[in-house]
Amino acid sequence: MTILYLLCTGFSLVFSLTCFSFDGGSALAAFLLSCIFTLAFIASLVRFRRTSEHRTLSVFRKLLEYLPFVLFAAFIIRRAGGTEPGFYLDLASALVWTALTITGLILQYRLSDKRVARYYPEIESTTPVKKNLVVHTLEWVDALVQAACLVLLINLFFFQLYAIPSESMVPEFMIKDRVLVVKTPSGPKFPLTRVGIPRMRDYDRGDIVVFNNPHYNDTREGRIRSFASQLVYMLTFTTVNINRDESGALKADPLVKRVVGVPGEKLMMVDGVLYADRQDGSGFVPVPEEAGWAAWDIASLPRSELSLVQNVPLSRKAYDLLLSVESIRAALDVAKTREELAALADRFESLKPSRDTVGYDASLVPEEKREIVALFQANDQIARILLTTNGGAAWLRAFLTGWEESGTPDTLYGTRSRNCNLLLKRAFGKLVVRNAELMIANATAASFANDPVRMALLSEAENYRFFMAVHDQRNMPVFPETGVIPPDSYMLMGDNRFNSLDMRHSYSVRLAPVDPADSLSFMYYSNLEPQYVPVERILGTASFRFWPVTRIGVPR
Repeated sequence: MTILYLLCTGFSLVFSLTCFSFDGGSALAAFLLSCIFTLAFIASLVRFRRTSEHRTLSVFRKLLEYLPFVLFAAFIIRRAGGTEPGFYLDLASALVWTALTITGLILQYRLSDKRVARYYPEIESTTPVKKNLVVHTLEWVDALVQAACLVLLINLFFFQLYAIPSESMVPEFMIKDRVLVVKTPSGPKFPLTRVGIPRMRDYDRGDIVVFNNPHYNDTREGRIRSFASQLVYMLTFTTVNINRDESGALKADPLVKRVVGVPGEKLMMVDGVLYADRQDGSGFVPVPEEAGWAAWDIASLPRSELSLVQNVPLSRKAYDLLLSVESIRAALDVAKTREELAALADRFESLKPSRDTVGYDASLVPEEKREIVALFQANDQIARILLTTNGGAAWLRAFLTGWEESGTPDTLYGTRSRNCNLLLKRAFGKLVVRNAELMIANATAASFANDPVRMALLSEAENYRFFMAVHDQRNMPVFPETGVIPPDSYMLMGDNRFNSLDMRHSYSVRLAPVDPADSLSFMYYSNLEPQYVPVERILGTASFRFWPVTRIGVPR
């Protein structure tokens, strides 16, 4: 027992020294907290060794129970302010705390009511502590506090309960489903450090993981706020989430997604089909198991599952329209379309009252005005500008036929992007020519607006606009653009692909070309910016769904 006492006090004192810092503030608070509690612990030990009775045993045992928790709190406080300790100091602190905790558990076992008499026979002759209402109340409070501390440690290093906050994983997980996330094999770390249990596993395609959202800046202040929110989340058993950004909005962190890409691969998604190039010479091939995870047609789920869904991204009619546009662009005859576009340019040039004497001017319709919605909404204005401006016919010809200079795309994604751009250009070219015909014929405003050819072309354009509005959920360019997914990194997506802002996307929208190879491409608002997730951000695997009772089971 003497050796255990010496080890416990020695570890406590050494740990207190690792908390020392000249920074003041929280670092000083951590040092004082660990020192004061350690001295109180040593004093109670000395008193118990001098007078081995129930009262002194009760005080010493209670301080022994709380010693690991208090020092763990000091560990966190020390790293929440001032200068960030180095890795080796973190490692030393973690090792000392672990050794102290193990030693303390051994001591608690030996000093339990059933065993203490083996080491201190004289204690049986002393009077047990009398328990009144106050003592009973304090025991209940003590039990709750220790339970909360124990839950915190279990959640950090072993497993944690999570409440699903969104529908990005429908139908596998619904909002408010409760899942058990196993953490130990994923190598959990001590809070605010890179020190922890060594990682014991890699991840396979199809694994469902919980991870810290890489879209948020990985700053020290951010990690502190995130840990504070996780602390509240853990201790309230997933009922309170205070993890908010600077604007007060609830952060999407941590996230629950599925592993779809593993190290050594390149990925590409076209029309909802995920392709992987495993660098074995076979090129991009479909990932067959992906079809069993990706949920595109949420509206067609069984009624029992659909009743739990709060937001159906696309109706069955909208989804069918999407599939129709995908099939049209996949089957596009590029050679024939090239001839049609050239003929449209010729037709417009023949309609123009005066021939162009200047060449193509890119500023005539700048990039921001080539955005799909903006361009089709202004079709009549643009047709009038092109008809009345010297160089208007040259601009339209460059717009309709200039894409030929970009050559043949080298990926399926590039081919389909080009085809979609050509569909848009063909519809717009026909619309501009029809506008010009009506303008030259001095059509009335009513007949111009209600012209059946124009209305059919605008309806066709609306289908393409809708398609591009959901394009970034169904498609992803080759990723990574250069190289492959590096070691210890993974690509993650939500199963409910139309309702998952995941690693395919950024949180900001930018104006991007429909066909990046075309300098005069149609533009659309895109948030495509794929990124992989380093393994150190993965917290654990979603291993079991335990609530509600009707949905208990192991995720597939």
